[in-house]
Amino acid sequence: MNTRNALTTSPPTRGPSSGAESPASISPTLFLVALAHGVNDLYMGFLTPLYPVVMDRFRLSLAQVGTVSMTAALASALAQPLFGVLFDRHGLSAFLHLAPLFTGIFVSLMPVAPTFPLFLAFLFLGCLGSAAFHPKGASVTPGLSGAHPEMGMAIFSAGGNLGYAAGPALIALFLASAGSAASPLLIAPAAAVTAGLLLVLPARVLAQRADRAARTSFRQLLARRQELAMVARVIVLNFLLTVGIRGMQTFLPVYYTRLGFSVTWVGILFTAMLTAGALASILASSLSRRLGWKPLVIASLCGGTPLFLAGILLLPHPAGSILIVASGILLNCSNPIIILLGQKHAGDSPAMASSLLMGLSWGVAGLVMVPLGSLGELIGMRSMLLLSAVTPLAGLIPVRRIPRA
Repeated sequence: MNTRNALTTSPPTRGPSSGAESPASISPTLFLVALAHGVNDLYMGFLTPLYPVVMDRFRLSLAQVGTVSMTAALASALAQPLFGVLFDRHGLSAFLHLAPLFTGIFVSLMPVAPTFPLFLAFLFLGCLGSAAFHPKGASVTPGLSGAHPEMGMAIFSAGGNLGYAAGPALIALFLASAGSAASPLLIAPAAAVTAGLLLVLPARVLAQRADRAARTSFRQLLARRQELAMVARVIVLNFLLTVGIRGMQTFLPVYYTRLGFSVTWVGILFTAMLTAGALASILASSLSRRLGWKPLVIASLCGGTPLFLAGILLLPHPAGSILIVASGILLNCSNPIIILLGQKHAGDSPAMASSLLMGLSWGVAGLVMVPLGSLGELIGMRSMLLLSAVTPLAGLIPVRRIPRA
């Protein structure tokens, strides 16, 4: 095997093909799965500009705003390892088809929730749908990527990132024009993509195209101590990076509105940042084949942190927002590289690796938002954001312990 870098892997074993494309090529069906990922994550992007709206509507403290982020993390992230193990054992292809619809229904009902507990219930159920989609989608991606697993994962991740990026602007502009009472109409994109998946990628075809390369159960991974240690380091790396990113997405919108910016402006700002980050992730994944994963991840950590710090210090000056956008691009662009790195060290079981990485690191980072919000009440929101911004730098510690190949 070519060990030029940590992300070069052998082509996955492919089942019988329903199309005529070469096994070495990326299947056009992958773009449909990426689109479904985008629609699924579109709804997850709704939450960012809703933080100040919900805080004002239900008169929440910063700690309670952190509870909203924690609820999303519990459902969308910590549930993923459970779904990953379930899919590796039983397949359950229907989750890929129905998860975006489940997500769309409940997230679209959030703006019409009459009480804060019901808002949290809709959020929890909607995020469960997202949790069900991600490991199944990630497990299908290698089997649709031919001899290009890095680019296949980049396309899948970019679909989700672009959808997530569109979410803040879409919900902000929709609420400004149509009002919260019309939010159930936003179920339509989820219904459309579910219909497309059922038509183009029915359960039989999905089972044929799913990656059937070496599957490793969670129990087997526990027995492989060296691989388990590598997975643990990648999880810690992603956790520290995610604390900085989630802190930005949870509390920065509230900080912006306190500085006098509108929710619509905040939504557009985050959409621009996340869109550019999604496009940058494709470039980073392509460069990883030449440069290896380590220099790119280090650049993400060391480049994004000082820009975030400088941006917070300069706000409300426009230069501060420009630096924050640049920071978000750098911090987000390494996401597909880290996911592939986790898969490499988890016995090539894509669903389990992705669910462990995304579930544990993203989930625990979400739990940190509650004490982080409480800290913000004590030391001030700006100081709390600065503390959140420096957290990704600690990721340099596990990066040193992960081999290049």
